Amino acid sequence: MIRRLLVTLVFVVLGCFSLQATHLRSGEITAERISQTSLRYRFTVVLYRDTESAVDINGVFNTGDGRFIAAGRVNLQALSIRGIQETNLGNFTSRVVIQFDYTYLSEGNYTVSYTEGNRNQNIINLGGTLSGSFPFHVETILTVSSTVINSTPQLTVPPLDQACLGSRFVHISGAFDPDGDSLAYRIVTPLAGLNNPIPNYLPLDDPTISTMKEDQSTPALFTIDPLRGALQWDSPQLSGEYSIAFIIEEWRFNEQLGRSELLGYVTRDMQIIVAECSDERPVLEPPADTCIVAGTVLESIVRGNDPNGDQILMEAFGGAFEVSSSPAEYLNYPDTNNQERFRDSPAENLFRWATDLSHVQAQPHEVVFKVSDVQLDPSVPTLFDFKTMSIQVIAPAPTGLITDISTFNTVELSWDSYVGASFNPTLKVYRRLGSFDFQPSHCETGLPDGSGYELIGEVAGNETRFIDNDVRPGINYCYRIIAEFPAPKGGISYASTEVCQAINVDVPIMTNVSVLNTDANNGESFIRWTSPIGINQILFPGPFTYELYRNNDLNGQNGRSFLTSTSDTTFNDIGHNTENSAYNYYVRFLDADNNLVDSSATASSVWAQTVGEIESVRLSWTANTPWSIQSQDFPYHYIYRNRTDRDANDIDDYTLIDSVNVLDNGFEYTDLGTFGDFSLETDRSYCYYVSTQGVLDKAGIEAPLLNNSQIHCAVPLERPVPGAPEILIENDSSLIVGPSGNSLVVVEKEDCQNTNFQTCNALSLTNTINWIINGSETNIASYNIYFSKDGDPNNYELIGNESVKTFTHVGLSEFKGCYKVSAVNMSGVEGALSSAICFDNCPYYELPNTFTPNGDELNDTFRAFDLPNRKCSRFVKSIDFKVYDRWGGKVIYRSKNLNEQTGVFIDWSGIDNQGNPLPSGTYYFTASVTFSTFDTSLIKQEFKNWVRIIR
Repeated sequence: MIRRLLVTLVFVVLGCFSLQATHLRSGEITAERISQTSLRYRFTVVLYRDTESAVDINGVFNTGDGRFIAAGRVNLQALSIRGIQETNLGNFTSRVVIQFDYTYLSEGNYTVSYTEGNRNQNIINLGGTLSGSFPFHVETILTVSSTVINSTPQLTVPPLDQACLGSRFVHISGAFDPDGDSLAYRIVTPLAGLNNPIPNYLPLDDPTISTMKEDQSTPALFTIDPLRGALQWDSPQLSGEYSIAFIIEEWRFNEQLGRSELLGYVTRDMQIIVAECSDERPVLEPPADTCIVAGTVLESIVRGNDPNGDQILMEAFGGAFEVSSSPAEYLNYPDTNNQERFRDSPAENLFRWATDLSHVQAQPHEVVFKVSDVQLDPSVPTLFDFKTMSIQVIAPAPTGLITDISTFNTVELSWDSYVGASFNPTLKVYRRLGSFDFQPSHCETGLPDGSGYELIGEVAGNETRFIDNDVRPGINYCYRIIAEFPAPKGGISYASTEVCQAINVDVPIMTNVSVLNTDANNGESFIRWTSPIGINQILFPGPFTYELYRNNDLNGQNGRSFLTSTSDTTFNDIGHNTENSAYNYYVRFLDADNNLVDSSATASSVWAQTVGEIESVRLSWTANTPWSIQSQDFPYHYIYRNRTDRDANDIDDYTLIDSVNVLDNGFEYTDLGTFGDFSLETDRSYCYYVSTQGVLDKAGIEAPLLNNSQIHCAVPLERPVPGAPEILIENDSSLIVGPSGNSLVVVEKEDCQNTNFQTCNALSLTNTINWIINGSETNIASYNIYFSKDGDPNNYELIGNESVKTFTHVGLSEFKGCYKVSAVNMSGVEGALSSAICFDNCPYYELPNTFTPNGDELNDTFRAFDLPNRKCSRFVKSIDFKVYDRWGGKVIYRSKNLNEQTGVFIDWSGIDNQGNPLPSGTYYFTASVTFSTFDTSLIKQEFKNWVRIIR
């Protein structure tokens, strides 16, 4: 029914905005998916309006699929599912909430927006008096999909706070995502419509707006924390109104693609009013970030204090207060029944949250605490302080894990019913060889890297048993279980306690496969195994005979070869290709009657590989063995290398150069040439082998088990010199001859004519360049930016260094100038300069025809136009000004020393060269003007006209 009504309202009213100041201070649009079977959403438009304005709601809502809804109060009252809810918040601001439901006909990414009238006049960073000509526009990007159930981020902190001159201003939106998606924040230019950023916008750290921080250091700062969303302006310097906008992006991990994808964003457009303040801001002491087990209660004390002795208001915001199940509480303390809002300073509040399993998610819950002083005079700005607390709600560990040996030589695991089974987690079963002493820290979920546990199976959250049928005799298998909750919220539990199960040693156990000689034809490996320690010799009498087999590769039975039949438990395997292949071995054993009893598990050689990297060599290794090579008792593997002499000529002797803690770093090592302080030469081949330490967790078997890899070699790469960047030409350009006779590419400044020259003494112009690198960027550390005012190839100066491929040159008095860019690699080597790209000025000069030098201080001089914005006299270097008598013959006044220092506006007071006032009448003048520009046709211009003196 709602959708049919909306369709009847498809008429464009964007052109019907009346030219009047808006009443809106801030706004945003959020959306909630309210159906699992259809593409139905509930939109919430939140507007913060000026209660002193007589202007009422009169905007347009665009659903993004071609439908427009006239959003006047009458229409919205009828369409909104709860009517228009308006709440007075103080500070001459009310909060207007409009909600309605809408069903999309098809999937897609939709830009949903609300646009209304004209912004306030005199918003300082939107062009001052011009700001009233720009509409107020906010938009939200929404992904509509039948398979991706998604709602937008929700904002909980209203944008009410005023800023104080010279004091740092902070705003935190208190955003959370109901689906548990990751949030990211960035500042954007306020919009006047779809794809229509306001052209006159200046960021709040522009030098014309603010130049220093609260601590008097420079420059000013205007940033937003990209992860936690704290927006900071440090600090305002001019009283008045400002407008800013930022977006809150939501990202979700796509398991199929292996990366996070942007689902959409919400825009908050907000006004900041800056005023003079005399008090100090209150101080907030929040709790530290923490973790808590779902199902337990978190209680933390928050303290607020006002140094001026004012009463204070303590508030808290965030998703923890918005959840449907067991929301958090924020109570006065110690008397939690006290409902007073305004309290004497200092004061304490109790944050209390009885968590449950529905609060588990991969992303932490962010709680925003706020303290404000209480001002009896509404014209005095309220001072405040924000702090955030991060709370990670973690699922409890599975409990009751036990193991048992079944009759089929398999291990059966069982455990208690999981408390969070109703939330559909997956229970993941992990196994390692031998025990690993691990007690999770307060915030440590899952299993740590380097612990040696391998995932061997998964079961549904309501299962209580698992069969491990891939076990071999003589090995001590150790197990843990974790619960992993489904996307998009996700979340991983603490790991269960470890339970181990030893398999009887009734077969031989392989203990060594160590390469003794690396060669393609005459390789040699040392092989060792144990006798079957726990075998029943009544059933299987000795002595035993062992048959040793070798397979190609780390596992499997490819290329199986019989090597020997022996009663010994060691063997040297000679004459195989250890240089290019790994091998695995096993033994079969026969009793005294030559009956086959059983066979051992396979054990592989340690296979090492090297890769030459820039001025280094990366070494990695692996093995497939019945013993653990990630042992807490023997965690180090040892790296040996040749060419450790100063001249790197000794290829035969191998020296221990380093060790690797494989629990912390895994089976990988990078040789940076630090051993002996001899850097690696890029024209030499360096060879390595690894000596591993392993443990077989069984009584009677020595530890550690030492096994060497084969030798593997690599040549370090030379560090390449970066190529020259290419500066992008993003507008029309022309080729001109520069002052030194060199050719210059001059890019048109598309916005030059429309630049907001607020004072006609421009000191805050900017040039922005972007560039690309043709080729690999992996070795590039940063970029140097060079500038020349005249384009002379000998006059370029280094003006900046950036880690990103963009640069904005700020604080300029003119656009004219040329830029070159070079890339700098990780070693500090600078590459070639790019070709030059230049920008030029757009000269302008205009003189009046009348002035009245009668001493009334109104139009008393003949002065070049100095109206802000488009009528500014701009980019003038010098002027030779002459005035002729009314017949155009005799020069009666001349000023030829007008320049950038003495002034370019002329300011002739109607006198002759002797200082005598000229009578009323008509005179003629010439003004020879020299402009600052690359365009030779515009450098010298002569203005001729008449001027009338009226006294």
